[in-house]
Amino acid sequence: AREMKGVQWLCLLVLVITISACDRHKIYEEVYDFEAAVWNMDTIPEFEFSIDDNQPKRILLNVRNSIDFKSQNLYLTYYLLNEQGTEIKSELINIQLFDPITGKPSGKGNSIFQHEVEILPAYTFPKTGAYKIKVAQYMREADLQEVPSVGIRVEEIKK
Repeated sequence: AREMKGVQWLCLLVLVITISACDRHKIYEEVYDFEAAVWNMDTIPEFEFSIDDNQPKRILLNVRNSIDFKSQNLYLTYYLLNEQGTEIKSELINIQLFDPITGKPSGKGNSIFQHEVEILPAYTFPKTGAYKIKVAQYMREADLQEVPSVGIRVEEIKK
């Protein structure tokens, strides 16, 4: 019985190391939750993080929508700002939430679907320091229903 405990302990240790190793590339990750899953066009979530080396980074946008989201696409604009608040990069992006032919949801989930979109695959920041990314919705509705959250993830590029 004592040997069995050692094996169980070893299995637990391997599991913990495996789980923590999966996220070793993460520098920053934050999610903004919308009240009642409604994203008002005047609500522009802001994500602040710091960069402490000059290696290229991978930046991802995470969006969650419910199965009841009315459109097949979601248009968003992200704004990357430096420490002084000056915009250094921005782009309008189109995220395909549902297949245009079948209507089948894309993303991971059952009734809420998560979409991870690479917005900057290998971005080299001009210098170290604090940066912000703001995300605005660019849809026709002022109050975008069925969007529980949006988030940003900054990663080291996997070698």
